[in-house]
Amino acid sequence: MSNTYIETAGRIKIYDSAVRAHDALPVGTYRVQHNPKEGFSLLRVSDLTVGAERVYGDRAHRLDKIFSAHERISRSLGVMLSGNKGQGKSLFLRMIAERARSLALPVVLVTEDVDGIVEFLDTLDECVLIFDEFEKTFSNGRRDRFGSADRQSQFLSLFDGMSSVKRIYCLTVNDLADVSEYIVNRPGRFHYHMRFDYPGPDEVRAYLTDQAPDAAAPEIENAVLFSRHIPVSYDHLRAIAFEMNDPEARFSEIINDLNIKATEPLTYRVDARFASSPPLSDEVTLNIHERGDMVRTIELRDNRRALCFSFRPQDLLFDDSGEIFLPVSRIDILDEYDETPDELPVSVSLTLVGQTSYGFRMD
Repeated sequence: MSNTYIETAGRIKIYDSAVRAHDALPVGTYRVQHNPKEGFSLLRVSDLTVGAERVYGDRAHRLDKIFSAHERISRSLGVMLSGNKGQGKSLFLRMIAERARSLALPVVLVTEDVDGIVEFLDTLDECVLIFDEFEKTFSNGRRDRFGSADRQSQFLSLFDGMSSVKRIYCLTVNDLADVSEYIVNRPGRFHYHMRFDYPGPDEVRAYLTDQAPDAAAPEIENAVLFSRHIPVSYDHLRAIAFEMNDPEARFSEIINDLNIKATEPLTYRVDARFASSPPLSDEVTLNIHERGDMVRTIELRDNRRALCFSFRPQDLLFDDSGEIFLPVSRIDILDEYDETPDELPVSVSLTLVGQTSYGFRMD
């Protein structure tokens, strides 16, 4: 077995025949490692991939924007991804890594804080450097009452992009308050700051339709309604889809048992309209998600009459346009004498106060 002799800085190290020499860092995924005796090295790890997982929202457009900018810009490009946990930042990181490798760019993961790491990183070839949960790994000096050292400032010269090698620096951040003021709002260092918010109703509907194909359509719409009131992350949606993939599953029961914060009662404006009588309107507080089999009662009154409307949230139905309604036949309506009123309403509408773009109607 022949040996390989590697000389650097006047010292020769002897390796066996398994040693391979490269003129450039091979395409792949690596994690930075440090050994007090041997210094820094790169350990090859499994590639970050998206696989067959469907991507929702505008992430594909954002991905194109990043690599188009990298191609056009003459210096390093900084990309910061911020948002609460479970919003899809990790999925987007995997998208970035997958696209990078397809363009022959190695991916390097920086996961530990060690003195000298900046100098080591600046020796690397053109690549994508990923700092996942940057503010957790590298303190900004304000994190605790013990006055922890500022470990973020060491990167400022690297992030300035003035290195002779063009790279992409990508950070994910959960709490912007723990990120240095010299990084946030500094497009010279981080050209992009892409914020990841909770999925909107259309994304929630698309996700559950895909991931819970056996779920009853009205129950999916119940989940969509819930997402308009309570922030729902993709982690939440994954759990909801698992439980809902059953035509007999009821969202009101699912949400009560999952480890997801239950919604508080919310305020709705109620408008009851009649063919020949003046309308009745008022604001009421309801929780239409908890225990959907329990009857909810709304009382509306003016100076001439009082009516009570009773219904079960599980009876809410949805048409193809996404509108939510309850047939009059499913509503119990009584007057102040506990009798059926002489005139029934033509429609009863409920609109969430503060979100007038959304409501549902009881016909």
